[in-house]
Amino acid sequence: MSKHEPFNGVEILTASPQRVHEFLVNLEELVKIVPGLVKSERTDDSTVKTTIRPGFSFIRTNLKQDFTLVEHTPHEKVVIDVHAKGIGTAFSVKSTMDLSPHEDGESTKLEWQAEIMQMTGLVAALGTTIIRSAADQVIKQGFDAMRTTIEAQNKNND
Repeated sequence: MSKHEPFNGVEILTASPQRVHEFLVNLEELVKIVPGLVKSERTDDSTVKTTIRPGFSFIRTNLKQDFTLVEHTPHEKVVIDVHAKGIGTAFSVKSTMDLSPHEDGESTKLEWQAEIMQMTGLVAALGTTIIRSAADQVIKQGFDAMRTTIEAQNKNND
């Protein structure tokens, strides 16, 4: 269990739960929206390895991140674990995303929670405020990119 409170929120995406689910479980596509992505490679059916160049002053090295699809229920739920390591730092995050039709009938309500499961090295010495601020920035950028990508795919498929 982490000493950090989980991050959570709700996003409304203009696409069906089916399309949102398809995007989330396609890890090769999903990692393309990760801020600072340098490269990615699928290593097995459920894992994509990436190299990320974070834009934070307190992490000056590339991070190796493994994105693993842990669990999913079609059109309803997706759980992804991210394990990251770099020089002098390592952490893991479990992200759970619950999907449901939005009340407008044409969009998806995505309720999400991200929990820091482990944090070691230099990043563990940072204060909660710095970690929360950095995570909030990455989360916002990621959801903005997800929204843009899913909505563009949705228009192309209509």
